[in-house]
Amino acid sequence: MFCRNFKEFKETTCQHGLDSPFNLDCQGVDIAIYDQVPAEVELEWDTVVKDSSVFLQTKYFHALGVEHTKIRYTFATFHQADKLIGVAAFHITIAETTDLGANLRNRFVRSAIGHLTRRARLKFKVLVLGNSFATGDHGFRFVEGVDTVTCIAALNSAVEKIQEREKERGNRISAVVVKDFYPSHFVLSDRFTDVGYSEFFVDPNMVMPINQSWVTFEDYLGALTTKYRTKAKSAMKKSEALTLVDLTSDDIDTYHDDLFRLYDQVYERADFKLGKLEARAFFDLKRQLKQCFFLKGYLLEGKLVGFQSGFFYNNVLDAHFVGIDYAYNQSHAIYQRMLYEYIREAIRMKTRQVIFGRTAMEIKSTVGAFPVDMKCYIRHRKKAPNALLKLLFGYIKPSDFEQRVAFKQKELETLQIQ
Repeated sequence: MFCRNFKEFKETTCQHGLDSPFNLDCQGVDIAIYDQVPAEVELEWDTVVKDSSVFLQTKYFHALGVEHTKIRYTFATFHQADKLIGVAAFHITIAETTDLGANLRNRFVRSAIGHLTRRARLKFKVLVLGNSFATGDHGFRFVEGVDTVTCIAALNSAVEKIQEREKERGNRISAVVVKDFYPSHFVLSDRFTDVGYSEFFVDPNMVMPINQSWVTFEDYLGALTTKYRTKAKSAMKKSEALTLVDLTSDDIDTYHDDLFRLYDQVYERADFKLGKLEARAFFDLKRQLKQCFFLKGYLLEGKLVGFQSGFFYNNVLDAHFVGIDYAYNQSHAIYQRMLYEYIREAIRMKTRQVIFGRTAMEIKSTVGAFPVDMKCYIRHRKKAPNALLKLLFGYIKPSDFEQRVAFKQKELETLQIQ
């Protein structure tokens, strides 16, 4: 496993008795729920998070406010003996899918679900513990020494408090989704099943290790087999008419409409959606995060035909939103060029890996990425529908794809692949 983005928790679960589902004892932990992180709490919050996830830092919340997304944030803090021991960030959003049956194992179940969802989009309100826009464990952090059961019990209590508050506001939440966990954290995350959640695997996160001996992009090319080095050079040649520019805050203002148009082209192709970003968000992300966030534009004869964005944190490059004018994608290899530019940026910044996310898995493997299993959890607010969800999500499987191995055997022996 490449990413170990949050603290390992001290396992003392054998010392605790588990109550019935939907109820674990978190006595001694005071929980507060907020619509935004109070100013007086921000410093302590960031101390708990440290640099483990930019998506949990308060400067990120300031940049990606409710006016920039189709989601609402809700925050929770956990205190024990007046000490802040944990924090959590939730999204309240509309989950939308046009093809719920696409990743179901059983063909009869897949056919039935497909028949139900073919005629209309399926929409439902969800509470997400995690980040709807990013792949990875970006939902919560607890200080070192907090045991697993206390952690899960506190989070479960926060979920129930938020659901009750939203119900009083007239915003009933249908289901709760907890996302995304790497294999090294399954021991922790699997305890969500003790409070009524059903686990399911999603498409893997495609992650590429960066050899710390690489100094230039040419060093990376030299590590590829002949086939994939030729493929990379072909993409570079097809895209040589493109002008790449690092977009400043002023540039983002200038290209605002084009950024939204390109982002929307990619967004509308997604089968499953958890909220939508407004183009103005890029301006505030750049203003708040400065060098931790980059936005690169692709110009063809002065016209913006693509963009890519990413975050630097915890010695990784996290590839984020892209926008593509598909009329030029094939002829100018825009998406392929973006993948190589992420690698170039990672080498330049001396990060140890690129987190590519879970889409277009096969093409990402052709540039050197490898799949890392990811697990999520879901729970309906009512027991009967929750039992149905458990049955349904038991059939969900990750998408099939052919994993390519782009590196020479000698290079594979030096890369930190697990």
